[in-house]
Amino acid sequence: MPFREEFFENRWLRFTPRLSLNDPFEVRPSFSQHAEFVHRVNGYGDSVESVIQEMERNQWLVLRGIAIQDFDIYGILSLTEKNDNLLMWSHYAREHAGMVIGFDSNHDFFDATKSEKQYLRECANEYIGVLKRVKYSKYRNISGRSLNEYFYLKSNDWWTEREIRYVLPIEKADKIIHTENNETMAFYVVPPDAIVSITLGMRMDGNSAGLVKRIIRDRSELSHIKIFQTKMCNETFNMVVESIQA
Repeated sequence: MPFREEFFENRWLRFTPRLSLNDPFEVRPSFSQHAEFVHRVNGYGDSVESVIQEMERNQWLVLRGIAIQDFDIYGILSLTEKNDNLLMWSHYAREHAGMVIGFDSNHDFFDATKSEKQYLRECANEYIGVLKRVKYSKYRNISGRSLNEYFYLKSNDWWTEREIRYVLPIEKADKIIHTENNETMAFYVVPPDAIVSITLGMRMDGNSAGLVKRIIRDRSELSHIKIFQTKMCNETFNMVVESIQA
């Protein structure tokens, strides 16, 4: 993420609707599989073939209702397995001038079945309210019977991100902001003890790095967080991550 001092104040994590993500294929089923689901579950159309034909004529008309019901009520938190992925730093951390936040994947925050909030416990299932790795494929088909599996399916072209996702309902978020361009921004507050590390980018300016260290050092609820600094390897195209003092 870019360096945002306010994160240490509010600890907001955005859960982004699929249509606001940077991949136009995000959570979009294949025609054949979506038509089979619409026909079987919703009783739409005389046959799967007839649904496919109608989708080809007017995809928006057929898909919009089921999309709102099964997809657009949820937001996606995108995470990655490693803190030394060069492409991730370049694309999502202000070209190495930002920082990476490390989380405890075993914390109750990442398991909705253990949430203090009843509505999160009730929505939890195999795909919602649980950390799951993204699967990468050439084809837009899933193996299971739930369309929610599409939250965790992306093209092979994205495999280097090694993404892990956490999906939660948007309307139940801790903070919701409606922007001027009609975009909904939903945030859940991550507990301080779910944060385990901060990794500073090799291009982060000294003032920002010093501010991060001071915040971690001075705030008792954050003092357990470990700080790491990245730098270039002298010989290879690798990133070196070293532990530093706050």
